[in-house]
Amino acid sequence: MLAPLAQRGQLLKTGKIVAVCISSEPNIPKYPQEEVEMGEYGLVGDIHAGPTRISHRTGKPKFNDRQVSIVAQEDLDFLNAQLGIVLKLGDLGENITTQGLGSFSHVVPGMCLFFGKDVVLEITEQNDPCQHINQFHHLLVKISYRTRTRGVLAVVKAGAGSKIHPGDMICLHS
Repeated sequence: MLAPLAQRGQLLKTGKIVAVCISSEPNIPKYPQEEVEMGEYGLVGDIHAGPTRISHRTGKPKFNDRQVSIVAQEDLDFLNAQLGIVLKLGDLGENITTQGLGSFSHVVPGMCLFFGKDVVLEITEQNDPCQHINQFHHLLVKISYRTRTRGVLAVVKAGAGSKIHPGDMICLHS
């Protein structure tokens, strides 16, 4: 059950989920689904879900602080317009695409997203664009860095077993 509003921090924005995407394969894209189940460590069936991941720096297992990737539709629209391309839902490897929350460029670790009946994700970091997205345009990574149009990464704090869908309301809290 979700914490009372007073314990959630300040409500900053509300929006909706445009897409929920998963892939059991590494890299991109992820594929939009009609619904997905939130697991204890990410979206059930997604390659990035799990309690641990391999550190890029050490090559050793560590806590998975990158369980769920979230991107704003507003950022996809901006990148499409800037580069004259058509990024589809899931093309940037995001698990959740939102609309109405605006760009995540100013979201900081510790902020939380609340959605569905009882799902809570805690933001862990800004998501650095990977070189794989350059397959859509050779300047995509460069533009994403320069304009700070990239998503965020999060961990599951509550809601394992809940289903989430496109159209679900989503709230950003400090």
